Amino acid sequence: MVVGGRNISIGSHFSLLRNSGLYAENGKLRIGDRVSINTNVTIDACDDGQIVIGDDVLIGPNVVLRASGHVFSDLGKPINQQGHTGGSIVLEDDVWLGANVVVVPNVTIAAHSVVAAGAVVTHNVEAGTVVGGVPARSMSRRRS
Repeated sequence: MVVGGRNISIGSHFSLLRNSGLYAENGKLRIGDRVSINTNVTIDACDDGQIVIGDDVLIGPNVVLRASGHVFSDLGKPINQQGHTGGSIVLEDDVWLGANVVVVPNVTIAAHSVVAAGAVVTHNVEAGTVVGGVPARSMSRRRS
């Protein structure tokens, strides 16, 4: 499924498998060249969010990238009536997100990094780092 197509740009040699969705209504989504998105992936830049995916990125099944969050500061008002806060997610070149990864708003995963299956990424990831866990933490460095 694609929602907000006018706000989405996609490079060459792009692959999107079944049951995945790209959402950019009131947001921006930019996908580079040679990006592969597996099944059941949600990439959501709606509600003033922005997601930038570099070149040569692999996104495993069931991954969720959500660039915005709900406002929940007013206890006197239901959360679904408080709106959203826009944020950004950046996946630089040559990043691999394993199955079931979640990336929250305002995170950059730097080039040549790997995120292990099931990780929840809540902070920036340095270039060439392998991270995993909940929340994701550095596990090792990739070697050249």
